Amino acid sequence: MPIITLKEIHISFGPEVIFDNLSLRLYPHEKVGLVGPNGSGKTTLLKMILGSLEPDMGQIKKRKSAKTAYLPQEPLFSGNKTVLEELHSSAEGILMLQRQLNAAARDISRHKGSELKAAMRQYDRLTTEFELAGGYDYEKKIKETTAGLGLYQQHYELKTSQLSGGQLSRLGLAKVLLTEANLLLLDEPTNHLDWEATLWLEKYLKNYRGAALIVSHDRFLLDRLVSKIVEINQKKTNVYPGNYSNYKAEKAKRDLELGRQYQERVEFIRRTRDFIARNKDQEGMRKVARGRKTQLEKLLKYDPDFLEQPKHNKELKFEFSAVQYKSRRMDTILNCQNLTKRFDDVTLFENMSFELFTGQKLGIIGPNGMGKTTLLKLALGREKPTSGTVKIKDNLSIGYLDQAGIELNPDNSVIEELASTAKDVSNEKLRGILGAFQFSGDDVFKQVAELSGGERNRLALCKLVQAAPELLVLDEPTNHLDIPAIEALEDALANYEGTVIVVSHDRFLLDKVAERILVLGTDKFGNKSAGKFELVTGSISDYARLVEARLARENQDRKAGGAKKNKRPKIAAGKTMITPPRLRKFNSWSIEKIEEVIEETEQQIKILQERFGEEQICKNPNLLNELRKEFEDKQQYLNLLWQAYENRDK
Repeated sequence: MPIITLKEIHISFGPEVIFDNLSLRLYPHEKVGLVGPNGSGKTTLLKMILGSLEPDMGQIKKRKSAKTAYLPQEPLFSGNKTVLEELHSSAEGILMLQRQLNAAARDISRHKGSELKAAMRQYDRLTTEFELAGGYDYEKKIKETTAGLGLYQQHYELKTSQLSGGQLSRLGLAKVLLTEANLLLLDEPTNHLDWEATLWLEKYLKNYRGAALIVSHDRFLLDRLVSKIVEINQKKTNVYPGNYSNYKAEKAKRDLELGRQYQERVEFIRRTRDFIARNKDQEGMRKVARGRKTQLEKLLKYDPDFLEQPKHNKELKFEFSAVQYKSRRMDTILNCQNLTKRFDDVTLFENMSFELFTGQKLGIIGPNGMGKTTLLKLALGREKPTSGTVKIKDNLSIGYLDQAGIELNPDNSVIEELASTAKDVSNEKLRGILGAFQFSGDDVFKQVAELSGGERNRLALCKLVQAAPELLVLDEPTNHLDIPAIEALEDALANYEGTVIVVSHDRFLLDKVAERILVLGTDKFGNKSAGKFELVTGSISDYARLVEARLARENQDRKAGGAKKNKRPKIAAGKTMITPPRLRKFNSWSIEKIEEVIEETEQQIKILQERFGEEQICKNPNLLNELRKEFEDKQQYLNLLWQAYENRDK
């Protein structure tokens, strides 16, 4: 039985229809991803389920047991309460039981005889209720939840008016997770979360026993967490079983089938009209032609949408202009030597050295406040190092995308802002360029100061595309962008021939774009540790596997009584190491060969991932299924290789 049922929902704001005949069911315990372009109505749908917005027509049914908690994109607080007071307010039921329990304890001390027995029975009843409600573990749960999201005990006594925007978002999320709700409505829950906090949230939601409807542009989260994707498209919902990657593949197949069906309907109408035209005056065929005409008129009357062409959301697609290099292919673009940066008593990094060469793409990750944006500013000369040097090659054209969008002139209109980069380009061509970035009609005359966060990012990207710099420096470029815009950006970056430095928490983007990862502010096990840094060759997935392997070895060493790390035990004479049957085929391989084949297989998987975006693959279901099967087989083989590697390294 569904926990929430929406049936034939219609809602509009003035003349604009948001949903028309929308239906949806959500079941207990399932985790569902809600996707669709910005402005398609995702937040409106969440508010209708919450009950804060009523539809014009249709029904919304909830189970009596349904308890809903909602996280908006920008949580609001009065500013008068402390962080701890706000956290406590999310469990009024537990706090009320605690007050009743304290009052019952006082009654026991005041009564005697039969009144004492009654007071003790009341105390026992309240104690049981308090325990079942999780009252004894609640303070512990507060500490675990806030620490997981990046809020700590030193924040507890601060007024919410003293918190940053990111801290307020994390506090709002913590409050929602601490409620007794069995249905979570989460609108972009990973906004303002760093890598570490996002992984914690993912684990929490996997273990959460209730249902969750999640709006998120974090495709990595949607891939690892949800069992169903609900897509808002053309004022209705389409439901796809499986995770986000499965949704993308199935949507491509569905769109292809809808296009085929439309062509069949068009051909049927053409052939029918042709038959009528050829036979309406023919002896012996007039009656048949009139019958066909009557049938056709009835069909179009009772099914007026029969010839309606399938509509698809307008896609944002662009590519960077060809880069005109003033440098040679293997020149050093960025040179960092013994770089140290401190703020008061906090060391962000110390004696950090690395080089970035022409055409390389570097991703930078790490917890919030560990120096990612500071490093970009040091490289661009906007901050001074404590010691050491970091220098970009002289006379290099640089494109910089700042999180706050400070590179845009708020006094310009959209078209004026683009014209400042694309000089000597006609207004007609400028409007065509802006149209590719979803600025159409009067939108091109809007003031930059009036743009939303997503519009500002799209305009900034549009400017970078036209500038065609040799070096792109991007600080959280996916902020405020919806998934289609993010996917267009990562495709463009993957094909960009210039050098890229990108700070991002978007794991999908980093996997597709970055070939080296600079990790700031964590130790080798991924734990937050100010001042630490590590440069890894490979993708974000390669780094994640590296950390997992380190943790596995650390656990093995701990179980073995602290044996020296990476030291392989000698095999006693006459004894052999027990190898699981599935790994025995690797017994004849050296560990060096296993490492080599792991690298080759990872490269093959990366190539297969890129082929999912090829037009001929998307249009051919058979090729798509073959590619998916090959991709899954390679992943299983890679998993076996890693198991063989770890088994050999014991």
